[in-house]
Amino acid sequence: MASNKNRVALVGKIGCGKTTLKQKLSNENIKYKKTQAIDYTESFIDTPGEFIDLPFFCRNAINVVCDAGLLLVCIAADDDQNKIPPNFACTFNGPVLGLITKADKEDANIARAQRALQFAGVNKKKIRVVSAYTGEGIESLDQEIRKIVTRFGEKEKSPNARK
Repeated sequence: MASNKNRVALVGKIGCGKTTLKQKLSNENIKYKKTQAIDYTESFIDTPGEFIDLPFFCRNAINVVCDAGLLLVCIAADDDQNKIPPNFACTFNGPVLGLITKADKEDANIARAQRALQFAGVNKKKIRVVSAYTGEGIESLDQEIRKIVTRFGEKEKSPNARK
């Protein structure tokens, strides 16, 4: 079975900017794309927002991200309704960062989003504020990810590949 230790898992409710953030960190063109199913790439595990929005699917999020190298719990700064379960991040046995996305929005409420992430079990020292559109916080987030996930962005070599 393939290891996900070199991948970063993204979880958050529908519309919080997980896929846009993934596109920005991967240097892809930013275009809206609704994640319909779990999207595995070389560096990311992008989960559908329904995994957080619908309590029935929350355990799916836990199963999918359990062996990732890093969990990014995302909440939009303009979101006034937290749906991330209490202490959700504590179910993950690995490094966790909380991301407040859409910091560029006019109605952004960073303090509210920070409280929601702490309620979800993210340590307040591990919460970062980012905007995929303005680039705020993206470079420092990329550097932090690379410190935690040592092979982030590299193509994984198959153990059966010829040398």
